[in-house]
Amino acid sequence: MTHDVIVIGLGDLGGAAAHRLAARGLRVLGLDSRSQAELPSSDEAFRAGADLRFGERVIDWCTERSGTGARVLTPSSTYTAPLLVICDGSDARSLLL
Repeated sequence: MTHDVIVIGLGDLGGAAAHRLAARGLRVLGLDSRSQAELPSSDEAFRAGADLRFGERVIDWCTERSGTGARVLTPSSTYTAPLLVICDGSDARSLLL
């Protein structure tokens, strides 16, 4: 599946971002290392059609050199999308430094 946007972190802020983006018709991929049971705020995003992947830790991310989007690396896959939203709370520090 091709995604329009990747949301890293599905807590309160990331879950709300994924929900609003999916509700507006964007194809959203949400990634979080925690379980679905730990993230009840992601339920609305799922109902709006977001593709949510739980238990998937983000190892690294980068912007594409051509300026066409971002690439996100996890232990199981590499995902690409034109837009990237990082809402990983206190874990964002390790992703952004």
